[in-house]
Amino acid sequence: MEQYPKWFLALNFPNVVIAMVLMIFYMFGGIHPFGDVDNWFYSFIIYIFNQLLWISPIVLFFVSIFSWGWCRERLAIYTAIAAWVINIISILIVVNA
Repeated sequence: MEQYPKWFLALNFPNVVIAMVLMIFYMFGGIHPFGDVDNWFYSFIIYIFNQLLWISPIVLFFVSIFSWGWCRERLAIYTAIAAWVINIISILIVVNA
C-alpha cells in the first residue's frame, strides 16, 4: 500500500464501503426503483440493472487501484470519480424508493 498516496486511498475507500452498505438494500430490501414488469425478460433486465448499481462501484474500485499500480494515474482518478457518481445515484434511488 506504500505505492498509493493517502489522498488516493481516501478518495477510493468510501466507494467500497458505500457500495457494501447499499448492497443490503438492493439484495434484501425489496427495492424496485424501476418498477415491476409482467414480461420475464424485461424483469430480468431490470434486475440486472438494479444489481449493477452496487456492483459497479466495487469493480471500479479495483480498476482504479490496478490502474494506479500500472502508472495510469489519470485513469485511476477518473474511475474513482465515476464510482462516486454511481454511488450517489444509488443513494438517491434508495432514498427515493
